[in-house]
Amino acid sequence: MQLIASVSDPADIPDAVAGGADVIELRLDLIPGDLPGPSLRAIRGCTLPIILTVRSREEGGAFSGGTADWQALIEPWLSLAEMIDIEQRFSTTAPGYRDSGKKIIASYHTEQMPSAPELRDIEARLRRYGIPKIVVTPRSPEDVLSLCAFTLAAEHPVITSTMGSRFRFARIILPLFGSSYLFCAAGRPTAEGQFTVREARTILDTLTR
Repeated sequence: MQLIASVSDPADIPDAVAGGADVIELRLDLIPGDLPGPSLRAIRGCTLPIILTVRSREEGGAFSGGTADWQALIEPWLSLAEMIDIEQRFSTTAPGYRDSGKKIIASYHTEQMPSAPELRDIEARLRRYGIPKIVVTPRSPEDVLSLCAFTLAAEHPVITSTMGSRFRFARIILPLFGSSYLFCAAGRPTAEGQFTVREARTILDTLTR
């Protein structure tokens, strides 16, 4: 399990590294195009693996363009990245990036809670082009248990998490059931319910010590 520091301001990268992050996610849909010098230096000087993410409005982000616009945000940073997060709507781009040596996170975010069979179908669909990342919105403790059970039984690697703050504790426990990555805040949170990198590192170290 690795802690991902999701950043909307690259100036927060040094603090994320100091807090115990294993990987940096650049939320390009939230980062302005004209970055000041210190922010550019923080990205280029980062020694941790980098994930490039452009999250669509439909899946909780700020991006509203098409595939060409999506690629225009991704391309300038490709040389610095090890992984690219790709929603299914942009999955036609995955083979080209994979051929260039990038790992693909195949992501799906929903404000619904899929049933167990639906979760398995989503996983299979996403795994066709990358490591499945499935983020759902539980409505009850039973939904959280269902998500934990799915994570435990799923083919690995797999990434699972939740949207919103009501069941934010599930973010912390899902790695204990096999979720490969835990996405955390560095600076301003990029999603509701995120723990900071330092909080997540402290809690998980305590639980797994």
